[in-house]
Amino acid sequence: MTDSPKKSGYQRRKAKGYVCHCCKEPKPFCWSCPCGFAICPDCFAENRWGISNGPTWICPDCERVHLME
Repeated sequence: MTDSPKKSGYQRRKAKGYVCHCCKEPKPFCWSCPCGFAICPDCFAENRWGISNGPTWICPDCERVHLME
């Protein structure tokens, strides 16, 4: 038996940052979905009209609804 911790429903935060799916640039923070989609705050602001309706945003890849926290 191994001593590695089991993964819960959430993955651990990436230590090396993110790559935005819109601008393709490495960023220290992106809004991200478990399906792998990630969008930086600048691109999110430009595309807010299409993926957000206030306190939630919808992943354009898998259509999962996320709360903005």
